[in-house]
Amino acid sequence: MNAATTAPRSRMAPPRTRLAARLGKGLLGGNALLVFAFLYLPVIILVIFSFNDTRSVAVWTGFSLEWYTRLGENTELLQAARNSLSVGLIATLASTVIGTAIAIGMDRYNFRLRTAFDANLYLPIVIPEIVMGISLLLFFNQALFPFIRALTGYRASTGLHTISIAHIAFDIPFVYVIVRARLAGFDRTLEEAAQDLGADEWRTFRRVTLPLLMPGIVGGALMAFTLSLDDYLITVFTKGVHSQTMPIYIYSLVRRGVTPEINALSTVLLLGSIGLVGLSLTAQGGGPLYTRSMSLGAAAGLGLYALASAGRLLLAGQASPGDLALRALLLLALVWVGRSLSSWFGELAEANRSGKILAGVATAIIGVAAIVSMLLLVG
Repeated sequence: MNAATTAPRSRMAPPRTRLAARLGKGLLGGNALLVFAFLYLPVIILVIFSFNDTRSVAVWTGFSLEWYTRLGENTELLQAARNSLSVGLIATLASTVIGTAIAIGMDRYNFRLRTAFDANLYLPIVIPEIVMGISLLLFFNQALFPFIRALTGYRASTGLHTISIAHIAFDIPFVYVIVRARLAGFDRTLEEAAQDLGADEWRTFRRVTLPLLMPGIVGGALMAFTLSLDDYLITVFTKGVHSQTMPIYIYSLVRRGVTPEINALSTVLLLGSIGLVGLSLTAQGGGPLYTRSMSLGAAAGLGLYALASAGRLLLAGQASPGDLALRALLLLALVWVGRSLSSWFGELAEANRSGKILAGVATAIIGVAAIVSMLLLVG
């Protein structure tokens, strides 16, 4: 009887062990809290004081949106944002195409020096940015520009075009890594089944391979755009004299002193970066529903912008043939949206509640981003 009653107690941990376990959990929790406070408390303070009623960045006097209003009236800022957006879109498009093609080639084919080539693709990720910035500057000034001048007689210089080339160079490895990770879990039997049913290589790639890889491609593209939008160090080495992007503009403002306007601008850039990273992670972890939702959001945003801006130009009598042609081209996006809505609603109906919410949020964010981008680029 005594043995039966004492057996469960012998299997229980001693009071000293339980106390040590609780103390360990408390210390780990406190350490995590301190780390998160160290990382995010300055950001939270920056966001709060971007709504301050005065120029003080140390004393809170009241809530105001004055500094966000001034951002919309700052022509230098709008030009810097336009430059960042142009460079980001060019770098994203080029690096996504090149990085995806390299990832597919490295996954499907064996060739000599394949391992060395694969290791070389990771170099822009691991080497310091200052080293890459200096090497690109030397490449442009000591190799590319003299070659162009000797070949054509044209005297080239640094500017937005060299920034775009530099951003393409360091964006390609990030797209490659993300798409390659998607290819690691790719089921090749689906391609074989499509070919057994009579599909040629191009149709198999367009109907089977590309849709299955699209989450990784979209995730890589969004990550590339985020990195291009936020880059400062490489940009400052390759920008030239007159070209300016948003990170460089923010740094020039900080040198004159921190003001609530800088806080407001940093808050906008921070929210944009967080949104893009979140969309990238959603696209990588989700399926075709999320990538289709993002595509629909982008197309709807472009079409709505074209519709509204074309009406405004016609009413004001300022519409040129080029402006109308651009709007007409963008209106084709609404046609694609109309043709794709039925299939999108079918996929949406099969998703769970959280999937529906994420798809709706992704569509709205990308749609608003497309409208804002066109307003910055075209006006």
